[in-house]
Amino acid sequence: MLTTLLTLNGCDRNASPQADIHDSSIPVGELKSEQKTFEQTAGNCSDAEECASVVINREVFDQRPELNRALDQQLLMQLQGNDEEQKNPESLTEIAEQFLKEAAEVEKVSSARWQLRGETKQLSLRGDLLTMEISSYRYTGGAHGMPSEDWFNWDLSTDKRVSLGDVIREGQEQKFWDLARAAHQRWLDGQKGIDEDFRKIWPFQHSDTFRFTDEGLVLLYGVYTLGPYAFGPVELTIPNGDLSGVIRERYLPKSTSSK
Repeated sequence: MLTTLLTLNGCDRNASPQADIHDSSIPVGELKSEQKTFEQTAGNCSDAEECASVVINREVFDQRPELNRALDQQLLMQLQGNDEEQKNPESLTEIAEQFLKEAAEVEKVSSARWQLRGETKQLSLRGDLLTMEISSYRYTGGAHGMPSEDWFNWDLSTDKRVSLGDVIREGQEQKFWDLARAAHQRWLDGQKGIDEDFRKIWPFQHSDTFRFTDEGLVLLYGVYTLGPYAFGPVELTIPNGDLSGVIRERYLPKSTSSK
């Protein structure tokens, strides 16, 4: 569906990916990528600084078509936001044209400069597990825009996406969420001005967005999930020391999995 994304008209720029690279006992071959940028602005706007605009930066990998297609599909869904008119967008061009059309329709009643931003970039490579960040930002007026962020995990050895359910040991789901709830409690305790009303209004929730870091497994929560907009995205970390026996061994650091 998304093969047209790889030949989009736009401005392509090369950039070296910045990633946290870790040693691996599983060789996955050399991972090469290039940065591609797609830009489109309102056609009837004389001042570029005031134009409604769409700017998308994508990290595209050499000889990894399945990975690129999966990333493009996730990015398109994220850029679409809550736009019900465009249920199955097939290209960035389609997304951009719809967004700019909507901006033009409200131009006479709103002076807000509509913006749509998107990016895919490499966060880490731990063994054969590649983690990408897919982010977007949509502004259509008001006090602030709406950011969205997702962590996308991909197994380079199998060429498949890795879900949270794939990394949790069978039968350990309840234990995992108990650990996540404890991480949420630690986060609450570290915030200033948190009272009982806040805890009732913003209770703990599950999240399927995760990544591994040197500290442990991190769960990501978007804005308005565990707190008001001012809190921004929230990250809850389950330390490596708590993951043994809960997470499948292949995803654990060597020092943890050997215990």
